[in-house]
Amino acid sequence: MKNNGFLPQKLDNKFSMCTHLVGGCVEANQLRALTDAAEKYVAGHVHITSRQGAEIPFVDMDDVENITEDMEDAGIFGGATGQKVRGVVACQGITVCNHGLINCPELAARIDEIYFGTYASKKFKIAITGCPASCMKPQENDFGIMGVVRPEWIENNCVACGLCEKICKADAISIDNGQLDIDSNSCIFCGECISSCKKSAINGAESGYAIFVGGKVGRFPRSCDKPIEFTDENRLFSILEKTLAYYRKYGQDGERFGDLLDRRGFAEYRDTVL
Repeated sequence: MKNNGFLPQKLDNKFSMCTHLVGGCVEANQLRALTDAAEKYVAGHVHITSRQGAEIPFVDMDDVENITEDMEDAGIFGGATGQKVRGVVACQGITVCNHGLINCPELAARIDEIYFGTYASKKFKIAITGCPASCMKPQENDFGIMGVVRPEWIENNCVACGLCEKICKADAISIDNGQLDIDSNSCIFCGECISSCKKSAINGAESGYAIFVGGKVGRFPRSCDKPIEFTDENRLFSILEKTLAYYRKYGQDGERFGDLLDRRGFAEYRDTVL
């Protein structure tokens, strides 16, 4: 039952059907299918989870096979439970949000297609957020991805209006006698200075990804580690693949990834994957 996304409830012979929705994206026909199934098999109730999934609770044991068939006809399949890589959560990124720096839904779909439901020592959660505003909280996941952009000053276009200096939330920009300086140690690569400049005097030199690992909440929360601040897409996928390989090799049964990092040391992991 768990392998097919059904979790037991307190009531005898009642199960909650967990569905697999990538990055919270769901088509209109799938919403109708969820509605139809909820009204047909249970009391018309659908629960939206904190990880962008949809659960149908109070499913009778005798209805499990039929509701599964109805959902699969609409392209909705059971979610991952137990010792597996869970469904990827993501914001809408550059496709919708004015602050987005990467195409989060596309990246989530690619990662989910490769890794969803594959083995891990315990649950392994992946989150993708489009910019340093961190709406999807990548720092609280086993593997978090954040879109970033590196700003570059174009001196010939600059009129030293000071708008970028004013809007920078990290106080990384200063202007002195018409000369603009971007402190690379303070910059969080959010791109707000780029979007605010009316003269195209600050451009995006390159876009990329920041990576966070080992974060979790729950009974024993753990702050994340940050193995790399800025990387490209090819290296992102390489690090993710090596991270899961490291987890599968060294993780003890039932051990979360952050606990593995505490046990063996973040430095060892970082040297292995980088």
